[in-house]
Amino acid sequence: MALPLPALSKNGARSLDSLLKKEVDSRDVPALFFGATNAKEEIYFSCDGDVKFGDEAKGTVDAETTLMMFSMTKFITTIACLQLVDEGKIDLEDYDLVAKHCPEIGELQILEGYTDDGKEILTKPKNKINLLMLLSHTSGMSYTWNSANIARWGEEHNRPPWGKIESYSQPLFAEPGTRWQYSVGIDWAGILISRVTGKSLEDLFKEKIFEPCGMKSTSFYPTDDIKSRLMTCCERDKDGKVRALDAPPMGRILDASKVGPVLSGGGGLYGTARDYLNLLRNVLASVDPETKNPLISPKSFKLLFTDVLPSNPKIKADLAGMAKDQNVHDSALLTNGSGGHIGHSPGLFLTLKDSANGRKAGSGNWDGAAKTYFWLDPATGVGAVCCTNIMANNPDPHNKTFNRFERTLYDALEV
Repeated sequence: MALPLPALSKNGARSLDSLLKKEVDSRDVPALFFGATNAKEEIYFSCDGDVKFGDEAKGTVDAETTLMMFSMTKFITTIACLQLVDEGKIDLEDYDLVAKHCPEIGELQILEGYTDDGKEILTKPKNKINLLMLLSHTSGMSYTWNSANIARWGEEHNRPPWGKIESYSQPLFAEPGTRWQYSVGIDWAGILISRVTGKSLEDLFKEKIFEPCGMKSTSFYPTDDIKSRLMTCCERDKDGKVRALDAPPMGRILDASKVGPVLSGGGGLYGTARDYLNLLRNVLASVDPETKNPLISPKSFKLLFTDVLPSNPKIKADLAGMAKDQNVHDSALLTNGSGGHIGHSPGLFLTLKDSANGRKAGSGNWDGAAKTYFWLDPATGVGAVCCTNIMANNPDPHNKTFNRFERTLYDALEV
């Protein structure tokens, strides 16, 4: 079943151009990239701002400017998993699949806390972990920064931030299947499919996703070409003003020879905003009968927008807490923290009710740590990106930029 094919109204592009200029001129945010697509074609793309904030000599960003995509990598890893499901090579709910290809996961214990004399309190989990749990953040895993116990463990064990199995081999935060917690689960999903296929994520993604989608500037490796076009990531000073970082954030090393050997399916990619828009268009086109080589099957497309979370109020409350912290969602959807109108599919946060900001029920979205955002709205037939590169805690001015872009885009659409 083909999706609607919205286009911009006569004055739509002008409204978006005006918003882009206003946001960049405010100097409250660094350079911005706005884009929208339907299943057939790009309907809007524009960008503006300094390649290096405050240094006009470095030039202005353009469609070829590369960004650190961080967790926008997760959706691409999810697509690769669904492609393998479509090919009959894996099953998302097969516990033995994870046990066979990622035996390290079976060795993980739950870190319940610490004794008074500083010893770890570890218990063996009762439940097993499958790929669906890894992709929907219900595996019991965490990041070191969003759990006090796991943060302490990370400091004491001094694991490398990127590139090693040890980077992701940390204790569980909770019993698998009982909590929602943003985590390294999709990094493990990437490790799993790399082992299943016998290919690196770079080679697998290039063959199955990057080349079919025309994503010529997307890679795990910061090559000389990618570095020459890379926007300088920013931060905020103590007064909240934007400033360019002197070094890459989150332990990134801009040396392709030092990437890996384990590639981060949860956050390792570099790419352009337009490349990502190409991906979104190909996902939307997957359910068009006229598409000759769909990226994923209609069944997998449907799963992308299906809430797979267990019917556990605690899990929905966990998700609502994260959504509130993201500070970009219609607060009415969070239903006082119960999460009644939100969900999570493999790879996407789901809006289960129409949003006042524009997105329709059944939409999915995610973002990257440096404020790169995207969403897909099958009911409207649109995908969109709103990207910059700044490391800043929420709430951040870019959150409102995102909201204004979303609302302006939907006001400009017509079918």
